[in-house]
Amino acid sequence: MKKKIAILVFLCFCFLGFAPAVFADEAPQKVMIITVDDAVELGLSSYLERNIATAEEKGADLLILELDTPGGRVDAAQDMKRILYGCDIETVALVKDQALSAGAYIAMCCDKIAMMPGSTLGDAEMLVNGERADEKYLGPWREEFAAIAEDKGRNPEIAKAFVDRDIAIEGIVEEGKLLTLTPQKAVELGMADVIVDSREELLSWLNADEAELFYSEMNGAEKITRFITHPNVAPVLLSVGILCLVFELLAPGIGILAVAGILLLALYFGGHMIAGMASWFALLLFLAGIILCILEILIPGFGIFAVGGIGCIVGSIFLTTPDMATALKYLAIVLLIMVVAAPILLKLFSKSKVFDRLLVRERLTTEEGYVAGRKEHADYIGRYGTAATTLRPAGTVELDDGTRIDVVTAGEFIEKGEEVQVVRKDGTWLIVEKRRTQE
Repeated sequence: MKKKIAILVFLCFCFLGFAPAVFADEAPQKVMIITVDDAVELGLSSYLERNIATAEEKGADLLILELDTPGGRVDAAQDMKRILYGCDIETVALVKDQALSAGAYIAMCCDKIAMMPGSTLGDAEMLVNGERADEKYLGPWREEFAAIAEDKGRNPEIAKAFVDRDIAIEGIVEEGKLLTLTPQKAVELGMADVIVDSREELLSWLNADEAELFYSEMNGAEKITRFITHPNVAPVLLSVGILCLVFELLAPGIGILAVAGILLLALYFGGHMIAGMASWFALLLFLAGIILCILEILIPGFGIFAVGGIGCIVGSIFLTTPDMATALKYLAIVLLIMVVAAPILLKLFSKSKVFDRLLVRERLTTEEGYVAGRKEHADYIGRYGTAATTLRPAGTVELDDGTRIDVVTAGEFIEKGEEVQVVRKDGTWLIVEKRRTQE
């Protein structure tokens, strides 16, 4: 009996001796702090993925996402959910100021949620062009919030109320209002775990006071990508880039505007390609559209090149946006900027040589010898004259006896002042070519 008691006492001492070491192993030894602020963009998801990979390489035991965001792109938030769910490290969201909309979604994807005094969580209604999305989009978004809440041990009905204003929960939110929670209310309802005054207090609550801390870093490419893919910046870059190319085409100079336009468009497509939102095909399609539009200006195409070019440009914009609503928003902004800039273009470049090619400036009057198309025009076949206007392909020719007639070329582009010959009659049109022989 005494021997059994001695063994039991020995085991107790062993347990007491090893217990601190065992519990110490359970406390996080390495913690990665990742800052998630401003609008949620696809550039942010690549930044998160890279830093989580760094945390895994360094053997981090805990990830703390410090959130201060009003929301942003749904597709970017869903990509961040994929990254967080694919991570084997425990995750904690620290809401420093606000985690709204897509920001609330990201917070809900974390294993624990801590909130600082004065912060807010919720208000995640999906908007399309500033308006509430219809059920086709709202329904899946609402149920996704509920599924994440269930997975993390939180109330799915409250999570739905973040998204859908038609949901009423007695004592929590009325019908017609979106749910946004304060720290006290969030903890009370189980949607957050703790209220802390600082990161240090959160580390203490997590038993990680002595942990080694690592901090996330955003490289230059990620900063540029986040800026370029911002929904208010991307369409402006696209519009100004196109305008610069148009200005350079209408008033050829030393190429500064061309370089600026190419640079802006390179930033737009390059940023979207880095963020995974566009492929080389989208860029090539856009370039094809620009080339076709230039061909329409320089070579008579009867609108075929212009239609094809505009179609390619519109298609490339659709390929760089996540959905039709965003693409239509981008196109609307591009068109608005173009409409505003059109009067400026006309005023500044109305005397350029390219505009001479596009417009017939002369007034064709009978006093100047102009004669409208008639059957007698068959008598003009074989006659020589000079292009009184640029023929693109239609215009006016002054015959060697001073008579002015309206003509069209067979497709070639003839500058004003060049000598031509009437070669045949096609319907009511007289067809001319550049003069190749002398009488």
